[in-house]
Amino acid sequence: MMQAMYGQYEEDEIDLLEYWKIIWGKRKFIVSSSFLAAALAAVVSLLMPNIYRAEVLLAPVGVEDSKASSLLGGLGGFASLAGVSLGGGGSTEENLAVFKSRQFIWKFIRDEKLMPTLFEDDWDEVASSWKETDIEDQPSLWDAWRLLIDDNRLSTTIDGDSGLITLAVEWTDADLSAIWANKLVERLNQHLREYAITQSKSKLAYLEQELSRTTVEENRQALYGLISQEQKQAMLANTQQDFAFRVLDQASVPDEKVKPKRAIIVVLSGIVAGFLCIIFVFVQEGMRKRKEEMELSHES
Repeated sequence: MMQAMYGQYEEDEIDLLEYWKIIWGKRKFIVSSSFLAAALAAVVSLLMPNIYRAEVLLAPVGVEDSKASSLLGGLGGFASLAGVSLGGGGSTEENLAVFKSRQFIWKFIRDEKLMPTLFEDDWDEVASSWKETDIEDQPSLWDAWRLLIDDNRLSTTIDGDSGLITLAVEWTDADLSAIWANKLVERLNQHLREYAITQSKSKLAYLEQELSRTTVEENRQALYGLISQEQKQAMLANTQQDFAFRVLDQASVPDEKVKPKRAIIVVLSGIVAGFLCIIFVFVQEGMRKRKEEMELSHES
């Protein structure tokens, strides 16, 4: 058994030596190809635009209905039967979903007139029009939404421990990335506040209609309580600027790029090219040996 193990070890050693001889014999090809790939990667990475990342740190603003709900006692059950929610705003996840929604992003792009900036290669600065005359070939709001959301130019992350939210904007212009980040938070709070005000008006109209219909004193008292609570929510929505998210740290103009990581791109390109060259050399050597074996078998 020991003899068999020694024989196997000796065979493995010979195989490794053969592999090393093959690599050493083709070292110039492998090294030159790796350097060429690294050089090409360097050129390509230099042609890639710098991407800057601006971040806003946010804290979600909780809906202040717990105290009011306890004061109203059993009104919550009546409200649910009536189809009325005591809450004035959505959850953090819902509000962040609004941030990435098409309607919100499209409105922001239109209001800020961002299409020429987002697709500057397709925009004729002199003529102030798209280079493509065919409307179907011109960038659309759909294209803009995909660029910002699908390409992660706009992103949000929630810290699992603190619950704080980081809203980030990545763009080729450092100044614009910070401006957009701050404006997006402002617009998001405004959008959610306006929606809450609209909802409150609708709820108040419904509750007042129910109040005019009912004659049961207990129900009337419950409705008075619900109306009072809804008026409070409407007042908060009208006066609270940071309606859904409170800004803890505004976005500042970034002084360093986050992409591309040129050094990493160059090094990885060289390493990958080297491995591919080694595989190619082994395959080439295997084919050469197979061809020789076939020729020998034909001769015999």
